Amino acid sequence: MRCVAHILNLIVQYGIKDASVSVDRVRGAVRYIRASPSRLTKFNQRVKEEMIDSKAQLCLDVPTRWNSTYMMLKVAGKYERAFESYVRDDHNFFLDLTAEDGVPTFDDWEIVQRIIKVLEPFYHLTLKVSGSLHVTSHSLFEVLTDVYCLFDGWQDCGDLDIISMASKMREKYNKYWGEGNKINKLVYLAVIFDPRCKMSFLDFGVNLLFPNVGNDIMKMIDKDLHCLFNEYSSNAGRIELFEGKSSSSINLCSSMEIDQSEMKTGLAKQKYLKKKKQVGLESKSELDRYLGEDEEVNNSSSFDLLLWWKMNSPRFPIIAQMARDILAIPISTVASESAFSTGGRVLDSFRSSLTPLMVEALICTQDWLRKSIDAINLKDYFDELQSMEDGNV
Repeated sequence: MRCVAHILNLIVQYGIKDASVSVDRVRGAVRYIRASPSRLTKFNQRVKEEMIDSKAQLCLDVPTRWNSTYMMLKVAGKYERAFESYVRDDHNFFLDLTAEDGVPTFDDWEIVQRIIKVLEPFYHLTLKVSGSLHVTSHSLFEVLTDVYCLFDGWQDCGDLDIISMASKMREKYNKYWGEGNKINKLVYLAVIFDPRCKMSFLDFGVNLLFPNVGNDIMKMIDKDLHCLFNEYSSNAGRIELFEGKSSSSINLCSSMEIDQSEMKTGLAKQKYLKKKKQVGLESKSELDRYLGEDEEVNNSSSFDLLLWWKMNSPRFPIIAQMARDILAIPISTVASESAFSTGGRVLDSFRSSLTPLMVEALICTQDWLRKSIDAINLKDYFDELQSMEDGNV
């Protein structure tokens, strides 16, 4: 499977390509302001004069990473009036930007607001699929349906610029996810192992995305699911019954204890009813019982999928093994790539005098701060930090 975050990146980059001029102008304005402390101080004064209620700091993006571009545009858009005021106060600002891409105009800021509107849902979807501290494989299919619904909504929004961006994004989307038969089967199977979705949501989503071949895809998924279950069952050597092992060893035909209140019904019919009930339980496999139960009604972000399977694995031991293997599949390489590129963000060509000890300290501290649940008060560690800065540690 290809990294989902990379595919979303390609979709977004292709969609906002036509608006690159406006983005470049805003990027140039942000770069100019951030180039010196005096310019930043003067800009902050303009922010106060314009009574802009925001504490966000201007940030410069990495042009090849649209999510950083989204963060830059989102912050810069709040300070539109401050930029316009700054142009009047600093003539060099106008001259420097004119020599490159130009000063952001009113139309540029309008386009930027549209880009922010388009990028925001993709930003949150990317965070969802690139997480490393929670299960992500079951969320990929939901992302596909969400993106599809976004495109449909934008096509009817009436804004020609957004419609144009959505059309280009849909073209790139269809290149990777437009044919249901070519999507990795594990994308579908992972949805089934989410007790909140199972087959119901999968059937709805498949027919939403691929109305012409939805039924064929569902038949294929059902066949593959049962084949996979049979494989796991054969490896396990048994199939758990709903009432445990003891229920399968009961010989109903030899049981002659009949309650006196039931004597009104014939003996043969009593045996028949008991046997029918037992055969019904035995004929249902563990997979059928799991799919036959109602979906969990818990759509809160606090729902712990792994905890649910841990608690229910005694009832569905084989299904739990399948869920363990399939849900463990990562759908994004962002976390691993980020781990290997951390050193490059700490030590680069402009910051190359750090000692190996300090580089190690910075990387480890960053990891500890991100991992910690409780906020760390740096004042409590001021003496230790001062000692490290003085080289006494």
